[in-house]
Amino acid sequence: MTLIPNSVSEITVDWLNSVLPAEMQGVQDMQWEDLGEGVGILGEVSRLHLTYREGASGPKTIIAKCQSPAPENIFLCQVMGFYFREVNFYQKLTDTLPVKVPRCYYSDISGDGIPFVLLIEEISDITILDQIKGADVESTKRVFSELAKLHAYYWESEKLYALDWLPPMNNDMYKGSSALAAEKLPAFKENWGDIVNSGVLDAVERFIPNYGSFLDWAVSQGNQTFTHTDCRCENYLFGPNSEITIIDFQLATRFWGVWDISNWLSASLTVETRREHEEELVAHYHNQLLANGIINYSMDQCWNDLKACLMMQTFSQVIVSDLDGSNERGNELLAQFITRTFSAAEDHDLPSFMKSLGF
Repeated sequence: MTLIPNSVSEITVDWLNSVLPAEMQGVQDMQWEDLGEGVGILGEVSRLHLTYREGASGPKTIIAKCQSPAPENIFLCQVMGFYFREVNFYQKLTDTLPVKVPRCYYSDISGDGIPFVLLIEEISDITILDQIKGADVESTKRVFSELAKLHAYYWESEKLYALDWLPPMNNDMYKGSSALAAEKLPAFKENWGDIVNSGVLDAVERFIPNYGSFLDWAVSQGNQTFTHTDCRCENYLFGPNSEITIIDFQLATRFWGVWDISNWLSASLTVETRREHEEELVAHYHNQLLANGIINYSMDQCWNDLKACLMMQTFSQVIVSDLDGSNERGNELLAQFITRTFSAAEDHDLPSFMKSLGF
């Protein structure tokens, strides 16, 4: 039985040569480096520099991903099954997708969800947008075009429901997270109550006990597809010739496609950019869905679903608000997620909107 490293520091040359594909099993030396501050909040992500024995060859660098070093982050990932989800994604799905993802050289996970390890291709010649500075409009349109292809490919299809490892949004773990949100709400109010809109925060407090029934309602509305969920700047790698590679599938879920769109709009754009260009960007996504064959999904429905998703995101911010960002930049990312999401909720008057839905 092959041992699974608990961290990148436990990866050795001998271990690599025992798990890598046959054409790469000539590693002579390995050095590793962290990929930088604010990368991999839910996991440890590093670059491995590889040299090979004479006569052997392979990529000079690959990416290694292991569990987060922070206990509170590990707990969340175990409870929610995040690590299982990403391992299943790379083992079972990558060859069939209509969008580009990295090649996976090796993946494994223990029965209880930790430790886990991924060894994946490093994509070169790329540009990564700065999450804190926020995405620009044209890059956002390119991302939304890729997401529309992914969403349309799985939209209410047999192949979507055949993915038995991909949880629906109303799975028991997510529905049960209302108890976790209720537990964390007092600290959230203490830390953020003077910063975020009080009306939205009150609406979140009312929403928490109704979260499970809301998820059941939302899934019952149909229009389900494969969603990336962790839809933010640093998980979309911009390459030459307009090519985009999508990474980080720990949070993949079966839900409305606009769940991804709402995530990007509220977290990856500055408040100013979102306010000025949101209607244009949502229209672009909707048009791309139509171009990829989706019918009977109106623009009005798209907007209503997006607003409901935004309410879910305010709920999610309560859940993740005490995660360890691992460093100053990671903590700044978490802060941006909260302030941008609550600003979007305020702009769309979510308290009134949720009352109109009966929540």
